[in-house]
Amino acid sequence: MARRGELDLVVKGGRLVGDGGAVADVGIAGERIAEIGVRLHGRREIDAAGKLVLPGAIDGHVHIRTERDEDAYDDTFTSGSIAAAFGGVTTFIDQMQVEPGLMLAEGLRGRLDEAEGCCVVDYGFHINPREPRRELLDEIPALAREGFPSFKFFMNYEGYALPDDALLYGMQRVAEAGGLAVVHAENKAVIGELARQNEAAGRTGLRWYGSARPAVMEGEAAHRALAIARVAGCRVLVFHATAAEVVMELARAKETGYPAFGEACLHYLLLDESLLEDPDVGPAFELSPPLRDETHRAALWAGLVDGTLDVVSTDHGPRRLAPGPSGRLVPPRGTSGIEVRLALLHEFGVRTGRLSPERWVEVCCSGPAEVFGLPSKGRLRPGYDADVVVFDPEKEVTLSHARLHSNIDHSTYEGTTVRGYPVVTICRGEVVVEDGRLCVEPGFGQLAARGFSL
Repeated sequence: MARRGELDLVVKGGRLVGDGGAVADVGIAGERIAEIGVRLHGRREIDAAGKLVLPGAIDGHVHIRTERDEDAYDDTFTSGSIAAAFGGVTTFIDQMQVEPGLMLAEGLRGRLDEAEGCCVVDYGFHINPREPRRELLDEIPALAREGFPSFKFFMNYEGYALPDDALLYGMQRVAEAGGLAVVHAENKAVIGELARQNEAAGRTGLRWYGSARPAVMEGEAAHRALAIARVAGCRVLVFHATAAEVVMELARAKETGYPAFGEACLHYLLLDESLLEDPDVGPAFELSPPLRDETHRAALWAGLVDGTLDVVSTDHGPRRLAPGPSGRLVPPRGTSGIEVRLALLHEFGVRTGRLSPERWVEVCCSGPAEVFGLPSKGRLRPGYDADVVVFDPEKEVTLSHARLHSNIDHSTYEGTTVRGYPVVTICRGEVVVEDGRLCVEPGFGQLAARGFSL
């Protein structure tokens, strides 16, 4: 415990959410939380009376710009991390999607160079093998030991999907290293056949998009991924569950005590398939898996409440408006969310009574720290990184791209009003955002230490 006068920063008098719910002070020395108590004093003090104090939020699923012909995205490490900071996110995990022909280590080094010196909050990477080459997958244990313990495997998309035998072999290598296999669970072959049938029958346009991606087949793919992980002995996370069938498969796996985890994404919780028929916004939601109806959204919310789903992420990967087939500007595929996840889940989860404040923090902060292997983050406890957010539950904000900080000219949640918003973001003891001002320079953010206890 720090002695009086040794604290560099104290967040005073807020209600701590996630570790007891008491009104208390958070004392910070250097980069770590030193003390939780009352009547603490430090060299600098921030008044949090009447506000909520949370651990820094963690977004474990984002896409930062990669220079390529398709799916380049428009948030750079600088703009994306600034958006994160204003949204109370102190750590995000990007995708390192290794280009065909490269070895994993080679792709990783290049991505690390792109990020270094650019971020204002901490960051990490999932490594994504896109080829079934054994020598590629054999790199997994060494990279996990270097501090990159999560590996994303696609079961859909040309140029990304791995066949089941490679999925098994890759998961075995992840298990060998005590890491985490992350899976995009869809049935590529069935999607391809249904899409061909739709086209042959003249069922074209976005209104038919979801019909080639039925929920039952997403459930089948999740079942298959979980079964392969069990054979491999591998910890596994199913990314962006959208279907009730996936929630049921995860529940069955958890009932046996298997280390299986599920992720819900913000847009699948809040938006529905009817948006695909809106020509002004529909192209942004040409997502796979697709937006679904209220029955499936209700299953996702229920899974969050009962613990079947463990984390909420954003799959943040927005791009600027571009000319559509008619020449009119439309949003390309991708959603924005890294800056608004805490506020939107507070509005539509906590304020509606769907989620308790404690569960809100679990799925946005402490749960992601555990699932993604961030052992020093996600808690308001002495010894943890001093990642702290002051959240004003009465601050009303209408979301728009004009007031948000991503490098885009539209927002997925344009015009939505929320009551409750982050007002101070602290990362490793440094005030990064305060009252609408960015207080650090790019380069403050560091590669986060990651790993799992075996």
